Amino acid sequence: MKLSLLTYNIAREWDLEKIIEVCKKWGYAGVEFRTNAGHKHGVELSTSKEERKEIKERLEDAYLEAVGLGTSCRFEYSDVSKRRENIEDAKRYVELAADIDSQKIRVFGNKFEEGADKEETIKWVGEALNELNEFSKPYNVEVLLEMHGDFNFWKYAKKAVEYSKIPDLGLVYNCSPLDKVGDSIRATYNQVRHLIRHVHMHSFLRPYPYKEFLQLLKDDGYEGFLSAEIDEKSTDAETVAGYYAKLYYEMLSSLK
Repeated sequence: MKLSLLTYNIAREWDLEKIIEVCKKWGYAGVEFRTNAGHKHGVELSTSKEERKEIKERLEDAYLEAVGLGTSCRFEYSDVSKRRENIEDAKRYVELAADIDSQKIRVFGNKFEEGADKEETIKWVGEALNELNEFSKPYNVEVLLEMHGDFNFWKYAKKAVEYSKIPDLGLVYNCSPLDKVGDSIRATYNQVRHLIRHVHMHSFLRPYPYKEFLQLLKDDGYEGFLSAEIDEKSTDAETVAGYYAKLYYEMLSSLK
């Protein structure tokens, strides 16, 4: 299980050079770039082909993986034109991911509109995932739905994957206290364990049983990335990122 740094929000003010420096210093094996959020890393739709090539090469030279792109593309809108706009944007992010040698992008179902038919909304999300994953096949890029917002509920996220009708389509598991049944996340985890392709972790100070979660992943043979999504503000962001990595590796070493 490999640790990656998600630039949201701890690294939003860092350029690519700083991100690489911190990752190498503290043992992060990859970077997940949050896009369209005013971050300074330079990985955006507006980034030129030449700049994309340079980003790819700089990460490779540092032995770091471009783990994924965290897009803001959403597909729960009843307005067909909004859904189409987001699908087309996601296709451009697939191309961007391929250019920097990243194999994943993250998209959302997110929030049900007020008064919306939930089943119909989930179907729209699934249909968008179908179109995007068919589009992304030649690029060798996965389009993954994050368990986020209303779609943090495993039943909605899982059903959207089923509606996509894409074999092996998966989810970004977003470690949320809402996952807990009592003091455990096992019941939620068991519903989607076969669908987990990537993970977003958050502050280790939050009431979430990370050690239990990591043990479940280990028992299932998960070998993918877990991104540190550290969204707390700090005047010493590098130290926070460093301590986060140390705590992660200590937890990992204590597993059975």
